[in-house]
Formats: sequence, C-alpha cells, structure tokens
Amino acid sequence: MTVHDFMEEYTKPAVKAAKKGKPEYIEKILTEIPNFALDEQKAKWTEISQEALKTKDYEQSCKSCHKEFKKEYKKTYRKRPIQVSPELIVYLKGLKNKF
Repeated sequence: MTVHDFMEEYTKPAVKAAKKGKPEYIEKILTEIPNFALDEQKAKWTEISQEALKTKDYEQSCKSCHKEFKKEYKKTYRKRPIQVSPELIVYLKGLKNKF
C-alpha cells in the first residue's frame, strides 16, 4: 500500500464520516499518518496532524499537507510502500462498512 492508496481507501471516507458526526476514524488516522512520512518530513506531518486534532478542522489539515508535500510525493514517492499496522486496518474496516 502507498500513501496515495491509504488516503483514497481510508482517509477520504474518514473525513466524510467526520462530517456525519463520526470523527473517531479520522482522528485515529491523524495519529498514525506521521508514521508514513519520510524521516525528514515526519516532524511537519506530526505538526499538521496535531493541529487538526486540536482544531477539529480535518479538511484543512489535508489541504495544508497537500500544499506542502503533494507535488514532491507525486513526482518522487508515489510508488513508495508504507507499513500500515494490521490493527489500524482492522479498525478502519468498520468505517468502510458504515459509510
């Protein structure tokens, strides 16, 4: 799985669920997202995620991260595999069944 795959499969539906009053999925994702970053970008990803958790403005965190990192990721790291914990996948499967 790549960051792009994860975002499409889990993060987009989690943002939709948050809009419907179920923020727990996107909040769980935001705690894990920095683990997918390159080492030199992890601090900034953590900062963006923590800000989203604090303000509850989940879509703004997406925009902030995309503005800063999307172009480079698409060009250089799009196919880079990430490790997603099996526990997170199991947790997020509930999201796919509900929304």
